[in-house]
Amino acid sequence: MKEYAARQDISVARVHQLIREGKVDAEKIGSSWGIDESELRRQPPLSRPLSPANSWSLIALLSGVEPENMEAKARWLLNRKCAALAESNAPALLLASWLRNRAPVRALHANADDLGDLRSDKRIVLSGISDDRAGLSSEHEVEAYVDPEIAQQLINEYLLVKAKNANVWLHLARVQADADGRGPLGLVLADLADHAGPRESQRIKELLSNR
Repeated sequence: MKEYAARQDISVARVHQLIREGKVDAEKIGSSWGIDESELRRQPPLSRPLSPANSWSLIALLSGVEPENMEAKARWLLNRKCAALAESNAPALLLASWLRNRAPVRALHANADDLGDLRSDKRIVLSGISDDRAGLSSEHEVEAYVDPEIAQQLINEYLLVKAKNANVWLHLARVQADADGRGPLGLVLADLADHAGPRESQRIKELLSNR
């Protein structure tokens, strides 16, 4: 755990928090936590994260929506970040750094036979790899946003359990879907960035260029 904290330039307490939120793949071994080798290979953040409020304002801008009641200084900052994304060769790393405080996420496992029902459940808003704009949708995985007040109810109904081999990622935040049932494009970009794979990174570049 100390090695991971040092590589990511964060405190051990922050690592504990990330494990609780399901953002770091770890296993309890005796009184200590063992962190998966894939996590140790993950690149550290390029910069400090935005505050939750500024994170959601940036998500709105990336979705083509003007945030409400945004101060001039924050607008200037976020416009600069949008410009940096457009110019960057690695926008996924920037997004993952800036937006990692937007919402807690639960990495869970569901019975394969239940994934179809979960995907079509009206209480969730599909995002990330499960959003059709990502072009990466898989029948074997579900990524979505759910109101924190009903998240546990959903977890209980579908018998979702925390597991290293996660096939369900539930982000805990209220998200308003559009008329087509889609969440904001900015969330899709942020979620894809968290997966940190080459396919996801390439799709982020394509989506940003088509905004």
